[in-house]
Amino acid sequence: MLGKLVAGALGSRIAEQSGKSGALGAIGGLVANRIIKRSPLGAVVIGGAWVAHKLYKRKQERDEEAAALTAKPVKAAKKTADKKS
Repeated sequence: MLGKLVAGALGSRIAEQSGKSGALGAIGGLVANRIIKRSPLGAVVIGGAWVAHKLYKRKQERDEEAAALTAKPVKAAKKTADKKS
């Protein structure tokens, strides 16, 4: 049951990111399901990769937020009126 949940989540994520119909996501989900069912080590590897990806994305978001907070504000350019002669 856990394998089906992981396969479904992985499949929908792949389909969402690729922007295609979902065949690629379904294939990815099936492969992940087979690996998880047949090999506990495979489950650990897939789980570890997923956790590492989440931590990496979280670090990127925090770095972007820190950069936004420390950035100096940009002064707006003054608008000049076009003078017609």
